[in-house]
Amino acid sequence: MLGHLHQKDGLPCQDACAYKIHDEKWCFIAVGDGLGSAPLSHIGSRLAVESAINIASTLISSNSLLLPEIPVKMIEGAKLCLLRKAEEEGVKISDLATTLIVAAFDKNNLHSAQIGDGAIVIQSEGLLQLISCSLHSEYANEVTPITSDDFLDYLIEANVVDSKIDCLAVFTDGCQRASLKKGIDGYMPFEGFFNPVFNFASNITDIEKGNREIEEFLLSQKMTEHSEDDKTIVLAVM
Repeated sequence: MLGHLHQKDGLPCQDACAYKIHDEKWCFIAVGDGLGSAPLSHIGSRLAVESAINIASTLISSNSLLLPEIPVKMIEGAKLCLLRKAEEEGVKISDLATTLIVAAFDKNNLHSAQIGDGAIVIQSEGLLQLISCSLHSEYANEVTPITSDDFLDYLIEANVVDSKIDCLAVFTDGCQRASLKKGIDGYMPFEGFFNPVFNFASNITDIEKGNREIEEFLLSQKMTEHSEDDKTIVLAVM
């Protein structure tokens, strides 16, 4: 959703997301956050998430890779797509700068890869777990886009294997202050955010209506108090 700050400045929403359910068994999610300093980052984030999902769908359909191998290929493929776009348009690839989080999962396994900020949280047997987050990396004070030459040096990979995954959330940094809290051992999911959000998602019967209600929530004053940045969250219920 377009953040209040971007709305006031007349800027486009620089967040983007996409997903794909394959054979009612595997699901792929991609979430990108275009860098505010890049003039075409709203285009970069959209191209990145769409190409990442298309690559995942092609790979899983062809049986050329196992599920754990797909997330990194999604990010590498998105980078190549942005390189081609920059060449076609005669612009610098840095003009399309965006972060990217991707997830490939089924009911019992999750494999993810991440460049830049944002996070992934799951609920498994009633417990919340922060699976992937740049705040846990060596480079927590930096935002590295996939358009950087050394982007793979900043890659964060995470895996959850043979666990019952009830719900999953992939979100951009505009949601982080509201959804994560800092504890003794680092950041962790905030129950006051995720318990009602996952409960809501688990009881949705009308997808379009549910999407509208989530949009209203992201635009609410309560969320804006934490951040005026663009906000995107993708929810999955197994």
